[in-house]
Amino acid sequence: MFIAPMGYFPVLIPLHLALVSAILAIATYTLSVLSERRPLSIWGTEIKLIMWLVAFAIISIPFSRWRGGSYELLFDVYLKSVIVFFLIANIMTSEGRLRGFLWALTIYCAINSLVGINDYRTGALYQGRIKGAGYSGLTANPNDLALSLNLIIPFMWYLIVTTHKRLPKMIAVGSLALSIMCIVITYSRGGAITLFSILLFFILTRSGKSLFPSLLGAVFVIAVIMSLAPEGYSDRLASTTDFSKDDGSASARWQLMIIGLRQSIEHPFGVGLGMNDLIQFDQGLGWSEVHNVYLQISSELGIIPAVLFVILIWKLIVSMRKIKDADTKELGTYLVLARATQASLVAFAVAGMFHPVAYNFYFYIIAGIAVALNALSARFTSINQIGTYHSTKKSWDLSFSG
Repeated sequence: MFIAPMGYFPVLIPLHLALVSAILAIATYTLSVLSERRPLSIWGTEIKLIMWLVAFAIISIPFSRWRGGSYELLFDVYLKSVIVFFLIANIMTSEGRLRGFLWALTIYCAINSLVGINDYRTGALYQGRIKGAGYSGLTANPNDLALSLNLIIPFMWYLIVTTHKRLPKMIAVGSLALSIMCIVITYSRGGAITLFSILLFFILTRSGKSLFPSLLGAVFVIAVIMSLAPEGYSDRLASTTDFSKDDGSASARWQLMIIGLRQSIEHPFGVGLGMNDLIQFDQGLGWSEVHNVYLQISSELGIIPAVLFVILIWKLIVSMRKIKDADTKELGTYLVLARATQASLVAFAVAGMFHPVAYNFYFYIIAGIAVALNALSARFTSINQIGTYHSTKKSWDLSFSG
């Protein structure tokens, strides 16, 4: 998903690595659940909201402008994203597993960053800009590359803060530096805004620290980034609002957002999963889709699912804040991980205004981490409280504590 090694080694193409991995993961997990006679999945409000979104996507197909296209998007992208979400939410049952998963994501981002930086250095550009490794769907263009890096940056910070061995810490620091550098040279306006929003989040959520020095530090960091950025980067960012400095893409996307909003009002129950670009084509705008997650959902699935999606993001952010604000030492580094996950969710909430990725893996990977962490922290504090209760009686329930 992140690197697509078959792009470098064509001999791997017939093996269908992604499909085989998915089938093995689902089969293994299902057998594990059946053998242990436990529920198929943890349940909660967030998971129910995702199931409602899937239901609305399925319901939209019979009324779609092109049923075949909606059906293909459902099975080729959306359900795969939801399956990955459920696997992450249910398999990440310890901090060790979460750390291993986040290290994997960090290494993948470092590889993509190195590929992008090297392509920029050698001039091997994609339509004048860089992209990620191989033929990965998550990094196949500059904007998606910037998005994938931004969403993992908070977890790199978590690994830096909680890692004590020198070499792993240096790897995490290096991955963070490479990711920031790569985001800049993607020339992605949405990527830059999302990166600055992450920085602002960490400043505003610092506890026990003076806000003014932190803001000065942020201004200094931004000034350094802008001074070291390649030629034309400042004009590229300015074109977000000043269309006179734009190559036409910013004004076109703004027009698509206006049309997407109008479509949402004219079709409050949506025009069918993935049909936004077909509507744009019918109106003579070519095969383009609205670059906004919220308008993408509202115009395709309806206003109600769009509201549910906003509620879903909000509840995930709030659940992480509850963990982060918990005044208990027992949670330990979970508090740091909750802050990182909250930052990643905030980053997606901001990036969602600039990317047409409502059904892709990006959000569902982060949501899976958030749900897993929420369940893990609740389970951990519950076990700890019961353990304390028994210890006051000078008696431990060994089977439970085990």
